[in-house]
Amino acid sequence: MADYFWGRIEIGGDLRRQHLPRFCQAVGADDEFDLLRFIEDGHIVLDNCEARYGQFEELEDACREIGLPYTRQSDGKYEFSPEVVFWQPGMTGAYTVITDHDHNMQVSMDDVRAIRDALVGNDIPSACFLADKAIVDLPALPPFQVV
Repeated sequence: MADYFWGRIEIGGDLRRQHLPRFCQAVGADDEFDLLRFIEDGHIVLDNCEARYGQFEELEDACREIGLPYTRQSDGKYEFSPEVVFWQPGMTGAYTVITDHDHNMQVSMDDVRAIRDALVGNDIPSACFLADKAIVDLPALPPFQVV
């Protein structure tokens, strides 16, 4: 049985007209004009306090197939950690970062230990490399538009 908890997805990019029917179905819009009710700050935004596992599985799949970048945040519940997930064209799959319940991104303790070990060994270049690798910057979403 599925668990339902809060999730929010923001979608940007250029939607080609031939993909409009599939995208509207995945969003839950009747047509292109009905999509306007989902526009917030230039992006398509869905916010659902009862999303299945805090995800928008059909919509996220459609975005990846159509080529629309997105960022999703989800609360955690039981064995599911809160997370932020993003995808952009050119990525092989969505990238997931675990967050705390205030949606602050978290770093793996293994990564922290590796950075510490490099610092203790006075290997500053490796420490800097590992620190840069542990940092995740969410990509900016371009405005959503139908082209």
